[in-house]
Amino acid sequence: MARRKLRRLVTSNLERISSKVFDEYHDEITQLVGRRHGVYSLYKRERLYYVGLAKDLRSRLDGHLKDKHASKWDSFSLYLIRNVNYLRELESLIIHVADPKANIHKGRFARSTNLRSTLEELMEERDRAKRAEILAGHSRKKKKRRRRRSRQRKTSGRRANLAGLLSSGTELRARYRKKEYVASVDGTGRISIDDKTFSSPSAAGSFVRNGKATDGWMFWTYKNEVSKWVKIDELRSKQP
Repeated sequence: MARRKLRRLVTSNLERISSKVFDEYHDEITQLVGRRHGVYSLYKRERLYYVGLAKDLRSRLDGHLKDKHASKWDSFSLYLIRNVNYLRELESLIIHVADPKANIHKGRFARSTNLRSTLEELMEERDRAKRAEILAGHSRKKKKRRRRRSRQRKTSGRRANLAGLLSSGTELRARYRKKEYVASVDGTGRISIDDKTFSSPSAAGSFVRNGKATDGWMFWTYKNEVSKWVKIDELRSKQP
């Protein structure tokens, strides 16, 4: 089967060109770049000063020789982009990584999920498990009991996952911003959404809500014995 040829994102580029080219070779730079769009970077003495995007690169750079950035840069680089839809996100990515001096606003990623809160929850879960293992000593029975307790919430002492509360394959549902999300529970109480798996309802809910802290027990619902969709928080009353 023939491999599909990938289209390039960056079609052409110019790197570390003196700003004097706009004075001495204005017609040539116009012929070369024209009104093409892309991302550009400005440098002062080899040091990155500013990153921006433009749908008319030549005009934008020409303008920077007269605006508030004038005299603050002496060379530039251009990266011509095929698809204008990627311009703003590509600019944000470069600014977040390089952190140029003159870029006050960092920009945002349109649909990127902030994984910080999910990471914090996973770190806390691992720390609790490590503490439980240390305190359990050499007793295997104590060790298992400590590990179970390590998964429980600090505030209420109630379990943090669905282990033993729902059978494998049980469907969960939740609505967020007028969209319905469907997940499933496996035999160990872990929750799967598409190809991602989470150890607790809260971690799964945080993923759906783009990294926001979420009480998963109040976020997810399941179909109870009378075929009514209710919050999984009701299952906590069934725990031993």
